[in-house]
Amino acid sequence: MEDTDGSDDTGDKKQNKKQSSKIIMSNSSRPFLYIGDYDPAKPKPWPKEEKDWWILHDKLTKSVRASDALPPLKFDINESRLPQLIFYGDSITEGWGGTSFGMVPGPHRMWKPEEHKEIRQLFANTFGDLSTWGKRALKPPLVLGISGSRTYDFLWRINNGEFPTSQLLGNKEEEQRQEEGEDDDSIKNRFQLDKLERVYIVLMGTNNLGGGMLPGPTVEGMDAVGRSILQLHKDTFPNTPSAILFSELLPRKDNFRAEKMCPPRCANETTLEPYKSFMPAIDKVNRALPDVVDGWRNDFENSRIVLLTSQKSEPDAKDDVDDEDETAEGEPDNDYTMTINCGRDMFAIEGEDDEFDAYMPDRLHPNAKGYKLWSRCLKRGLDAVMDHTISLEGEK
Repeated sequence: MEDTDGSDDTGDKKQNKKQSSKIIMSNSSRPFLYIGDYDPAKPKPWPKEEKDWWILHDKLTKSVRASDALPPLKFDINESRLPQLIFYGDSITEGWGGTSFGMVPGPHRMWKPEEHKEIRQLFANTFGDLSTWGKRALKPPLVLGISGSRTYDFLWRINNGEFPTSQLLGNKEEEQRQEEGEDDDSIKNRFQLDKLERVYIVLMGTNNLGGGMLPGPTVEGMDAVGRSILQLHKDTFPNTPSAILFSELLPRKDNFRAEKMCPPRCANETTLEPYKSFMPAIDKVNRALPDVVDGWRNDFENSRIVLLTSQKSEPDAKDDVDDEDETAEGEPDNDYTMTINCGRDMFAIEGEDDEFDAYMPDRLHPNAKGYKLWSRCLKRGLDAVMDHTISLEGEK
């Protein structure tokens, strides 16, 4: 989500250049555009007039092509390799690079001076080339976020250049089985961690609500996002397992944007009473996600799908088992139904607003302190994907 006068990210964006440092800064205060009648699952790009969106999309497609052109990093034969990380999302994902629409955010983000650099350094230390993961990854991570992105334009993005297509590991074992005439579906659909090439880390959907879309259609769009990523992976790499960390919507307390949606999106259309907060809608969306994610697990067997949540409820017994008890005798070992309850690490901060504001000063986007908090949740998810074979939680 990106800052707006209403709850949307479309309209003209003013820019100003900071002459002293020659840093171009974003001031994306945009009028509200109602999208409640849009199809959340039908791929659709932003209008051509939205040049910042198109410029950044073009930049991201070039980064994907450049990544695809790179050969996988070489490692010592005795050292295990880790998958490439692909970060998908909106302004919060783009923020890992310290930018909004490719530029340093202006004062509306309420970051401290030079905080964008601190966030970039945090990313490098946690997931990039300076991190434990980055030093062992097959390729450097890709951060593919565009401020204001919604489910429908994200679907267009990944079908138009923002999806990597290079094979990172060979398929010698698969070729050998084919030569020997072996076609065992149980082997084909069993999740094989050692063949995992990429992990998709996804945060998407809050801008649907911010544009006046109801929780039901927003969930439909988020369902389409997860399914499209998994299907693209399956179609592009049919013999390679997939893994996805899918985040529920983060809390937001930018209540003035909820109020400015009315009209047309009002709590009471007769009296034109506005909504007072986005949180009831976010709660409805997040409560629906476990069933959505279970549907993906049923339909994409050769996948490891982890839901990141701030919900207080404890995971089911099947979600919190020791490695040695993970599967019953005779059952396939690809029934991976992990839910990571991150709680506070996903900004589930109760009490005074001042504490929430310390992590999200504009009540919508994390600052450096907020990104550090959220990174702990992401690392827990990655630990789970890798069967806890690499410890990231204690990494600074």
